[in-house]
Amino acid sequence: MKFKRSHVIVSVVAVLAAVYYGWWFFASGEVFHSARRNAPNRAALRQVYEAVPVGALYAEVLAAYWQHRSDDLRLFADHPTEWVITMPVEFGASDWKLSLEFQEGRVSAIRIRTSDGPPPKDGPKDKQRGAD
Repeated sequence: MKFKRSHVIVSVVAVLAAVYYGWWFFASGEVFHSARRNAPNRAALRQVYEAVPVGALYAEVLAAYWQHRSDDLRLFADHPTEWVITMPVEFGASDWKLSLEFQEGRVSAIRIRTSDGPPPKDGPKDKQRGAD
């Protein structure tokens, strides 16, 4: 009887731990954000996209980023030819990232993509030098 009781206790503890860690991983927002919780970040990313024209200088991109950013957006500007602005990760790779390509110190292309690569269904069109 004692042996079976310990199995029940261990099983209950394991189930409770799995529920807690499942909640923490998927629902708490510590690892993945929900689309609803990421909506302000998506709106801020879109505002940065709209504020930066093709041909903008680095300083103009930075000004637009600082003017429109949310607390959760992150700018990665460690390469002179490509900067990326990201938002927190959503489960299913539906979070957006804004990619800015530079040539000769000026923006040559602006693209919004999902974190796994394709353009989002409800995202804006790409902006690039020479496009109408």
